[in-house]
Amino acid sequence: MANHPSAAKLSRVEKATISRKLHEKLIERAQLGPVEPALDAFIPQLDAIAVRLDSHVIGKKAAHAAIAAHADKAEIIDEDVDTSARHIESFLDVEGRRRHSAFASAARALRAAAFPEGLGFLDDRIPDENARMRGTLTVLRAPEHAPTLASIKLPPEWLDSLEAALDASDQAYADRVAAHGTQGEHVHKGRSAEAEWVHLVGRLKKYVESRDIPGDVDRQMENRALLAPLTDAMAHAKAVAATRATRRTKKAA
Repeated sequence: MANHPSAAKLSRVEKATISRKLHEKLIERAQLGPVEPALDAFIPQLDAIAVRLDSHVIGKKAAHAAIAAHADKAEIIDEDVDTSARHIESFLDVEGRRRHSAFASAARALRAAAFPEGLGFLDDRIPDENARMRGTLTVLRAPEHAPTLASIKLPPEWLDSLEAALDASDQAYADRVAAHGTQGEHVHKGRSAEAEWVHLVGRLKKYVESRDIPGDVDRQMENRALLAPLTDAMAHAKAVAATRATRRTKKAA
């Protein structure tokens, strides 16, 4: 049983459900007696593995939801960064095109320094875009450009808004990365728990089968009842697999 491929192929949710049902069966038998230490020892083990499996199922789903939420948030905030960048770049472009302004050449020089390659980088990955945008912000806030910004009346709050958007964007992206890490951890630990489950129910099955006494119908019925959550699930899985195989054969034909 421990190496039976059907057992390994059961879903994590199914494994957890089977564990709880096996646990209930063993609890019921223990309450009726007699005491059987070797069999009763499986009770806490089944409870523990069910808890672990459930936690990783729930944890993986929660992490997946968090990834989606952080991804949406990162995209929304990235739009704020893009919009701030476009406002500032366009403002400098407009001021640099004035024909009768004493500060037009300074505005053009500042635009070239702050946006040497234009706004094409706004389509880069968020962390790459933000890194380049922070370089732009550093140029715009350099002391030597303060007179130019004041003369062309670029709203200083635009720079503050850009910095706030960059901070929020970096945090949203970091949260998304962390959620990916959490999901990966649940996947890894969940697989480990599933492998332990296969081993545990394999040992349980072998032990219960060893309780059979030739001619003792009551004991045989009790053993079948104890393993019913497992054997029923396995039978159902095999039936589903057979049905799918039949459908594939018919489709191919």
